[in-house]
Amino acid sequence: TRVIGVSGLNASGKTSVCEFFRGRGYLVLSLSDTIRRELKARGTPESRQALIDAGNDMRNAHGPGILAQRTVHTLHINEDPLQHYVIDSVRHPSEVEALRDGVTSRGGRFCLVGVTAPSEQRYERLKSRGRIGDSVDLSEFMKVEQQESAHSDPNGQQVGKVLHMVDILLDNSHDQDTFEKKIHELAKQLDERLA
Repeated sequence: TRVIGVSGLNASGKTSVCEFFRGRGYLVLSLSDTIRRELKARGTPESRQALIDAGNDMRNAHGPGILAQRTVHTLHINEDPLQHYVIDSVRHPSEVEALRDGVTSRGGRFCLVGVTAPSEQRYERLKSRGRIGDSVDLSEFMKVEQQESAHSDPNGQQVGKVLHMVDILLDNSHDQDTFEKKIHELAKQLDERLA
C-alpha cells in the first residue's frame, strides 16, 4: 500500500496534486477532515481561522500528531494491495512522523510531497477559487499564512518545518499546464520510489 502525504501553504496547489492521484484510483483523505468533524460537533461554522484554532486545540489536548494518528488507524494498509492513499493537509512535523511511522510499521510505503508557490500567486489563486472559509483580504491572508507556517504555539501548525521534511518538493510558481506536467513527473518519481 502506498501512502502519499501532501503539505503546503494555503492555495499552493495541494488540491491539484490530490485530484491527480484520485484520478489514478487513490483514496484522498485530509487531516483537516478530523478538524471539520470537531467543528461540526462544537456547532462552530467552518472558516480558515476556525480550522486553525480547532486543530491547534486538538494538538494541545492530545499531542501534535493526533490528526495523523487518527487518520492512520482508518487506513486499510496491505489489506487490499491495490488501495493507495493520499493524505492532504499535513501541517506539523509530528504528523509527518505519525504518518511515516504508522504506515511503514504496518508494511506500507510512505512519501511526503511538498507544494510551494509564492505568496502573491497563492493569494490570487485563493481569491479566484472562492472556497468557503477563504479570506479575500490580503492582510488577513498574510496573518493566516504566518499562523500556518510557524505558529507561536509549538503544537500549532508548522508547515514551514514540514516543508523541510519532504521527500519530494514541487514548485508551483508557473502556469497550470507547467504544474500539471510536474505532477505527471511526480507520479513517475513516486512509482520508482514506492515500488
